[in-house]
Amino acid sequence: MSAHYTLIAASIAATMLLVMPASAESEHDCLLQGTVQKVEEGSSSRTEVKFHSIGQYDESSKCRVRRDRKMEFKLPDDSRIKDAPDGSEVKYRYRSGGGEDQAELISVGT
Repeated sequence: MSAHYTLIAASIAATMLLVMPASAESEHDCLLQGTVQKVEEGSSSRTEVKFHSIGQYDESSKCRVRRDRKMEFKLPDDSRIKDAPDGSEVKYRYRSGGGEDQAELISVGT
């Protein structure tokens, strides 16, 4: 089973999409909440995370969200995601700045 993680940010009421910063000085420090989805493709399967909530990681962090653009990036491989049951809730801390993006898995629950 191969693992493939894609960020697709959506809210229940309307699609909300993340935007990459326009300049290197811009920074994001966001809390992303999503759901593990197991996708069957013929004889193989992959694991994806579909994000449904985006907000500030803490009170002092910056996290801008725009509806007219999307951002996709590959999350780091993590056995906790691959082994999580379909529908498990996940939380990531997403940070960007200085030309680098970083996603850190905070929790996996059912």
